[in-house]
Amino acid sequence: MSTMMAEYYALSSAMREVLPLRALIQAVARGLGIPEETITTFQVTVWEDNEGALTLANLDPGQHTPRSKFYDVKVHWFRSHLRPNNVVVRRIPTRDQLADMFTKDLVREIFERLRQQLMGW
Repeated sequence: MSTMMAEYYALSSAMREVLPLRALIQAVARGLGIPEETITTFQVTVWEDNEGALTLANLDPGQHTPRSKFYDVKVHWFRSHLRPNNVVVRRIPTRDQLADMFTKDLVREIFERLRQQLMGW
């Protein structure tokens, strides 16, 4: 349908993994005796390279854009969990999006640049 829709659905799916992992890390930190003020300032950053998906993700729960009003309600769930859980969705330029090497057919030079950033070789 659109790249915005695909990216937003993928972002929603990724948040199903991020939020429980963040809760697990907090539980382990409490078990290790890390001070509560340190735990509550722990911030998670999720990187998004699609401007439309980024805009929609950062809207308040219940709001939508004209192009997203028909998206399933089940993909909007994570927006109400961002601020309370100290999770932010930020922009990353497409050329620096490391995940592209796993999801797109890239020319050799772009693949090697991303591999260098990710692995150092």
